[in-house]
Amino acid sequence: MGMFDSFYTNEGKEIQTKKLNCVLDNYYIGDTVPNYELNFDGATGNYYLIEEYENTSLIIINNIFVDYLIDTDHEKLRTNTNDVFKTYLANPALLSLKLSHIIKEKLNPQRTVLAKKLNTIERILREYKTYQNDPSCLEGNFARLCYRYVEKFKQGESLDSLLTEAINSEYATASSLFD
Repeated sequence: MGMFDSFYTNEGKEIQTKKLNCVLDNYYIGDTVPNYELNFDGATGNYYLIEEYENTSLIIINNIFVDYLIDTDHEKLRTNTNDVFKTYLANPALLSLKLSHIIKEKLNPQRTVLAKKLNTIERILREYKTYQNDPSCLEGNFARLCYRYVEKFKQGESLDSLLTEAINSEYATASSLFD
């Protein structure tokens, strides 16, 4: 079968293509995509790919996966894709609105989750260093409220297991006092 790259729609449909690097990369709306050798307007990073066997086209503007179209009528798909592509290029305000929507709906929530994970990892490392320097640092009720992970270290949990748990955890995007 060979190697391919995959693009994913908002509904989770996978569109495979062999027109890019073919190194099993995955791309979602808002992701940066490499240049395509056969750009329609030079090496600007603006192009579209049509995968007829998938009944889907992929629109890349400034090397960002911004849109896709799905249609079982291949001629209609080709025409509509070309029209949408040209519309994005001719209307920077429309493209700006599309990118703003991508940032608001996809990238900001991902950034929030990643920030929570990073904060948790920093806290685990800080508490691990505290525990290594003073294994009796949990004396008193107030200390137990301040240190979430020291008790786990005392119970034999490893640093690696707590870091892995933090990395693999699912966080809601809503803020919480106890995050």
